[in-house]
Amino acid sequence: KRSIECQVTDNNDGTYFVSVTPQQSGQHKLSITIHGQDIQGSPFDLSVVTQRDYTKFKRPVQTITGIFRPRYIAFSDNGDMFLTSYSDYCIHVYDSSGKKKTTIGSRGSDELQFESPCSGIAVSGEVVYVA
Repeated sequence: KRSIECQVTDNNDGTYFVSVTPQQSGQHKLSITIHGQDIQGSPFDLSVVTQRDYTKFKRPVQTITGIFRPRYIAFSDNGDMFLTSYSDYCIHVYDSSGKKKTTIGSRGSDELQFESPCSGIAVSGEVVYVA
């Protein structure tokens, strides 16, 4: 058990916002106490992952052509790139070298169909979230 610095903000409604910056990745427990007593729900389970630095590339940046009106981009843990296309009504998937792997979805309102996949995209493990 060790203490880490945190920032506490009073929301002026009886609640507080607590912000901490973990120093190590992995599974942790976060205890929040007032006058030595745990608050309700404390300790909290935390899963901390190492952040990728996308500002440093291992190879030159590649240009992806042939996509009209691209919108949002997300990367999987293995480096695959997921790119939403407003005009194509789909998600284009490329490997880390820029080679196209597949296309997900089409225009429509059924499963794996999009009216407009342009509000955002996120990848977590094997799951792709599209808004």
